[in-house]
Amino acid sequence: MIKSLDKLLRPAAFVLVAFSFLLLYFIQPAFFRRFSAALEDSKFSVRHLLGLSPEAHKDILVVTIDEQSVNKFGRWPWDRKVTGDLISRLKDADIVALDIVFSETTTPEEDRYLADRIADAGNVIGGFFFRSRATETITEEALSSLEDCAVVRVEMLSDGTDLEEFYYSEVNIPEVSGETLSCAFFNIFPDVDGLFRHYPLAYIYKGDIFPSLAMQTMRNYLNEDIEIKLDQNGIHEFKLGDFRITDKNYLTINYYPAVRQISAVDVIKGNIPSSFFKDKIILIGSTEMGVYDMRATPVDPVMPGVFIHYTALSNFLKKEFLHSSTPADIALIVVSLLITAIVSLGSGIFRRMPLYIGIFIADFVAVNTLFIRNLLWIHLTIPILSSLLLAIVLEIITFVKAGAQAAGVKKAFSSYVSPEVVKHIVNNPDNLKLGGEEREVTVLFSDIRGFSSISETLPPHRLVYLLNRIFDPMTEAIINNRGLLDKYIGDEIMAIFNAPVDVENHPEMACRAALEMMGKLNEVNGIFRKEELPVIDMGIGINTGPATVGNMGSGLRFDYTAIGDTVNLASRLEGMNKEYRTDIIVSSIVTEKCRNFLFRKIDKVRVKGRAAPEIIYELMEDSKRNRRITAGFEEGLDYYFKKEYKKAKAIFEELHEEYNDRPSSVFAERCRLFPVDRRRSNWDGVFDHYGK
Repeated sequence: MIKSLDKLLRPAAFVLVAFSFLLLYFIQPAFFRRFSAALEDSKFSVRHLLGLSPEAHKDILVVTIDEQSVNKFGRWPWDRKVTGDLISRLKDADIVALDIVFSETTTPEEDRYLADRIADAGNVIGGFFFRSRATETITEEALSSLEDCAVVRVEMLSDGTDLEEFYYSEVNIPEVSGETLSCAFFNIFPDVDGLFRHYPLAYIYKGDIFPSLAMQTMRNYLNEDIEIKLDQNGIHEFKLGDFRITDKNYLTINYYPAVRQISAVDVIKGNIPSSFFKDKIILIGSTEMGVYDMRATPVDPVMPGVFIHYTALSNFLKKEFLHSSTPADIALIVVSLLITAIVSLGSGIFRRMPLYIGIFIADFVAVNTLFIRNLLWIHLTIPILSSLLLAIVLEIITFVKAGAQAAGVKKAFSSYVSPEVVKHIVNNPDNLKLGGEEREVTVLFSDIRGFSSISETLPPHRLVYLLNRIFDPMTEAIINNRGLLDKYIGDEIMAIFNAPVDVENHPEMACRAALEMMGKLNEVNGIFRKEELPVIDMGIGINTGPATVGNMGSGLRFDYTAIGDTVNLASRLEGMNKEYRTDIIVSSIVTEKCRNFLFRKIDKVRVKGRAAPEIIYELMEDSKRNRRITAGFEEGLDYYFKKEYKKAKAIFEELHEEYNDRPSSVFAERCRLFPVDRRRSNWDGVFDHYGK
């Protein structure tokens, strides 16, 4: 149920997030553009910090009406003779573009002086601006002069167009406009957050198409005509020389860290030779505080407007306008989401978190690399936000799934493993590989001796009571030593150590559990004597080795268990306790892995299904008495294997008589029978067990 829900939710989350952010990308609502502006603009800061910002074109200059100029010639607007002298000093320039407008008359002499200087220079492009509303209408003379500046080669591809249209303007007086080489508007408008990032190509006014100041300047500088095709969305195609742009009304400005500028006062005073301006494009505009409108840009919160025209001109000449790519934007969004989805499948939140952050960093690096190297303006906000949201959603799904799994695991394991192991399983569910895995485990089997006889003498309710009184402490001993209670099989218990999670020194934990079980059995027998219940004898077998562990069974019913030869041998070792009258028998590999226990060697045996003999040991309480028994028994066993039965029998009988050692009585009986048993004449010392 959980898996099927997870398979449904994760793809659904991916599709929903991808669809939502792709929709956001295409709609680009104002609030989102304001929100994302700072992150998008960081590309300029990154490029600058890396020292990779481009320089503006060397042949473009701004002559600034700055503080020095205002201090010398007074507040703007100046006497038009001063402005005329400034233009006269720039007559060797290729083009002089004015980011100023002379819309009001002064004295006839001053106006004529300025007009004559403009006419004499022959390189001046006058500036004007559009208004959204005005109290005065433009005169026919001014409109006629303005029409000469419009784009002639215009083709309409639709009945209407969405190109920005204005109905009012403020233009130069006829004396000035009549002498300019051409004219152009210098309106530029901010984005929704108040920053200037885009430069207009052209606007509509009185039915004509007028180019912006930078475009008109380039039109005259290159001596090429502008060709425009309009459709319902605005400019479908804009051509000027070899510069061609499609489906854009505005160009994205590529700002420079510095602007080449010269103070107007230095030009007027002749501090700079006129030859310096030869073949250059000159922009004249105000930079003095309080005189110009401050324009906030991604690189400067108070940039003079003339600097934006300067930047647009340089972008044009160097072909450095920024361009966008819808396919690249979409590709980055989809790839980021796909990688996020793949990362979410990894194990461990603390492993996934650095990878998520790596995705954001990779997006940031990719976007800035494309910006710096290819002037490609790829949106960064949407890939990062979409990946972040998808990561959060998928982590919530993973958390809910993990919670459900943890509850299921806790419920499934809490009744037969220790709380410590349950906690480890819940915190590390990936360590629990359901379905089967091979790992080294220690398997413990315990069995009640003579249970069939006991069950015949007790009524059912008393028998159930007896089993419960035995199983409770036995199970507690297993769980306390980090074992997994695999199952109850009638009167038998099977336990696994080192599954489903790693248990350090699992053979030792199994041995401790076995000794604890025998100790608890003595306590339970004390209670049974008082309650007049049969005294219980129990045997335990322990083996360590590889086994396949996992959920075994069918789709309707399954159990977490272990299977394999290791399990089979453990079961047979438990059964051998009957033969040797011992309590706990372990395999040789258990003794090799446990150094702090008392083991006595019992026999060499060959069990059913295994050709190789196995040396078996009895696990005993570590006491002085048991150490003396062990030492004597192993001495007798050494004679036994050498077939010196008389010496061996004497030792075993002495141990049985002195300590009531039950295994010694078994071997004393063998030493009595084997010498007269013809089958033992060529015996290799290995005792064959073909039972359980």
